[in-house]
Amino acid sequence: MKIEEIEFVYKKIPLERSFATATGGVSNSSSFFVRISTDEGIVGYGCGYPTSGTGEDVKSATYFSNLFKQDIFGMNPIRIESINSVMDSITYGNPAVKFAFNTALWDIFGKAHDSPLYMLLGYNRPKIPTSITIGLNDRDTMLKEARYWHKKGFSHLKVKLGADADAGLDVLSSIRAELGPDVNIRADANGSLALNDARRLVGVAKDLDIEFLEQPVSDEGGMVELTETSPIRIMADELIGDKYHLPRLLGKRAFHLANIKLNRFGGITNALRMIDCCELFEVPCMLGCMSENAISISASLHLALAHTNVKYVDLDTFLFLKHQPAKGLNIKKGIMRPSSSPGLGLEVDERIFKKA
Repeated sequence: MKIEEIEFVYKKIPLERSFATATGGVSNSSSFFVRISTDEGIVGYGCGYPTSGTGEDVKSATYFSNLFKQDIFGMNPIRIESINSVMDSITYGNPAVKFAFNTALWDIFGKAHDSPLYMLLGYNRPKIPTSITIGLNDRDTMLKEARYWHKKGFSHLKVKLGADADAGLDVLSSIRAELGPDVNIRADANGSLALNDARRLVGVAKDLDIEFLEQPVSDEGGMVELTETSPIRIMADELIGDKYHLPRLLGKRAFHLANIKLNRFGGITNALRMIDCCELFEVPCMLGCMSENAISISASLHLALAHTNVKYVDLDTFLFLKHQPAKGLNIKKGIMRPSSSPGLGLEVDERIFKKA
């Protein structure tokens, strides 16, 4: 089997409504789609989300995609490790573009073996609950949002916090009082809290039965201190700059849990290594996402279902899009299941690749 054609296109998909975090607002999904066709008629699809958070934009995504296309054309797409090495030799960074290419290769791999991808990766379970994000806002608005998703059947809420610890505690207290003990509440400050405020927040959060606090402070020293003393578990996200930083951070015990985002780390192949590395240090993982659509979310879901060290997922952003580029990703009352079709199991809207 050989790669016969590679196509890519950048599209912005608007969100139904924008939401805010401590680091800014999001109003659309800036998606970089990749389609890889083989001489045996198998087609694989991938998508990345190039943004300032990954050090990319549409120009760099297009530039490096052209270089990837030139160097991997004609290669066997099943040789995923070799193709990853080629891409890494071209650029150290650009993980979102690598994610798109890597996902398309894994999609081909699953289709070539006539199997859903999660079954080939390990098949630990057939389904998993995802959290739903409650964007940063005033308390009443956030409480209304939490109430709405709870009625939709979501039992895991990821509540965004800002630099004001008192406001964050007020929101968390209100949601717990309103929805009761059966809802799992996670909090994410995106590194916005001062260390003293974070210490105070985790002390109260224990009494609120908060599942974990994600990236409370931005600096490594603060994360190490909180991890040593916090009565609730601390998760790292932005602190993990790339796959090469992870072993050192694990050795310093800078967090109890790790948020692994395929878009930030270059795809399934790299994420597998990172999850395995975390397991050696007895650090469970969550698979998270950025403002991604069903194609890239599906890649994360298949991996989450396959690996025993993935204990949580936060794969909700495709639910906020005005229109979907692909069908086949199933969710009911917060429980995610992939399609049983081969590869990613998606029916991709081919109109994406039509030139404007």
